[in-house]
Amino acid sequence: MQKIVKKYKLILLIVIFITISSNAQHKKSIDLNWQTDFEHAKQLAASENKNILIYFTGYDRISSCNLLNKDFFYTEKFQKIAQKNLILVRVNTPKRENAISEDQKEKNILLSKQYQLRVHPTVVLTNAKGKQLGKVESYNYLHDTSKHYDLIENNL
Repeated sequence: MQKIVKKYKLILLIVIFITISSNAQHKKSIDLNWQTDFEHAKQLAASENKNILIYFTGYDRISSCNLLNKDFFYTEKFQKIAQKNLILVRVNTPKRENAISEDQKEKNILLSKQYQLRVHPTVVLTNAKGKQLGKVESYNYLHDTSKHYDLIENNL
């Protein structure tokens, strides 16, 4: 009987260890170095010979933005692609009034008009001068990020 109890304890410890290890891997920090100033991003893109990926989000009010963050932006695969090829700009339209400055709100509105934003989330890829190379609008519960990766990979 004691051997059986010891086996169950050992199995339980292994399961706990695997669960903790798995959760630790999912919580890895991914630093994407998001810019909020598009003009500065264009300067960086020109100097580093990279394209610009603009992410129009309302992450604190739109669940599909949070899904896209988890499934696409905060993955190691995207991080590797972004570090090598992209300058990232996040254009946030938060629910909370004081989450961003009035100046930033104005800049975000201008960018939203320039790239004809219709829905959150929207991802726009531009060259260093800001010329649109492609766009992916929306995201859903199918967790299919293939269009997002195609947008980037087809313009490398």
